[in-house]
Amino acid sequence: MAEPQPSQIQEGDQAPSAVPASNKSEAAALNSLDKQATETKTTNSKSAAALGDAMKGLTLSGVGHSELKNVKVELADVVLLADNLDVSRVRATELLKANDADPVKAMRAWISA
Repeated sequence: MAEPQPSQIQEGDQAPSAVPASNKSEAAALNSLDKQATETKTTNSKSAAALGDAMKGLTLSGVGHSELKNVKVELADVVLLADNLDVSRVRATELLKANDADPVKAMRAWISA
C-alpha cells in the first residue's frame, strides 16, 4: 500500500517545489552541505597528491633502502634483539642488517646511538 501524500504535493512535481515551506530552510542547509562535501573531495584529492609527493622522499628510520645490506638474518637473533632492546622486529632486523647480522655489534650500535 502506498502512503497518503500531503495535500500540497501534486503528482509530477519536481523535488524542490515539492518541499513544504517549513522544510525549505532544512533543504537549503542540506544543499549547502552537499556543496561543502564536493569542495572537500577536491581538497582531499589535492592533499592526497601532496602527501604522495612528500612520502616519496621519506626513508625508513633514517636509513635508505639502498643503504641496507642484503644480509640474511636469523629469526632467533631478531627475537633476541626485539626482546632485550624493547624494539620492534622490523627495527631489530634493520639493526642486524646494518651490522652484518651480528647481534653483539647490533646491540652495541643501538646502545651507542
